[in-house]
Amino acid sequence: MKKWAKTTGFLCAAVMAVSMGMTSFGSSTVKSAATGLEPVQFDGTVISAEDGRLMIGSVRNEENESREDMIVTISETTRILDAVNGYPIPLSDLTEGEAVRVYVSPAMTMSLPPQTRGVLILAGIPADAAFPVCTTVDKCEQNGANGYILTDVFGKQYDISAGTTLLPYLTRNIVGVPDLKPGTHILLWTDGKANASGRSAAEKIVIFQDDVPEDTAVRNGWEQVGTEWYYYEQGELMKGWLLDNGDWYYLDPVTGLMQTGFITVDGKTYYLEESGRMITKPRTFTPDESGALH
Repeated sequence: MKKWAKTTGFLCAAVMAVSMGMTSFGSSTVKSAATGLEPVQFDGTVISAEDGRLMIGSVRNEENESREDMIVTISETTRILDAVNGYPIPLSDLTEGEAVRVYVSPAMTMSLPPQTRGVLILAGIPADAAFPVCTTVDKCEQNGANGYILTDVFGKQYDISAGTTLLPYLTRNIVGVPDLKPGTHILLWTDGKANASGRSAAEKIVIFQDDVPEDTAVRNGWEQVGTEWYYYEQGELMKGWLLDNGDWYYLDPVTGLMQTGFITVDGKTYYLEESGRMITKPRTFTPDESGALH
């Protein structure tokens, strides 16, 4: 069975790590960023915000595809930030009909509407403005005498100049370009324009210094033990149904072991490929001489 491996500091879509604790991946064998370890971004409007839950409607993903309503659970680790200045705001300040951008765990329930854990919520954006970019630094390299090029973990690049304001998150620390280390989570405002090289100019960057990856390894994503596969989220072993990068997997509810083949859950039968992915399209099975289906 094929899995993708990557050893890296925890990616995010900036202010985040799958549960907002934000630590490094360490050296475990895990799936790459492209397969869903990142918090997933959605835009929508507030339906309700109370009792630790945010319900949003008119939901669209990064590709502008429409999705059903979504319930985002809010914990003490979920950051809710003003999209203009990056300051924290209480959940109670979110109003019905307000536009929000949410970053959530890639693991969602199969319920309707689906529920997932909130990582970062951006709100308070004026109608004529754009949301800032939430991302994680891959590298920051000098570009000429006075400028730098910041490349994030998704390969997007931004120009940093003397006119770029660099701020720490909720501290009085003085920060600068050297603090834009690989794995650092940031909130980045751009001028919205791309130059001939395809880069946008960074106008302001908030650096989350307390989220810089540490040497302590925390398990995140897929991990192989022998020939078996397990899925961790911020060190927690996941069990039951798991939605990862648009595909469903089933992890043993007791051991967390990824299942394959035919399984029966709540009276319904499913088939999981060797990779663990649940099939959702018709497939013909042919028995061999022993009667086993293939």
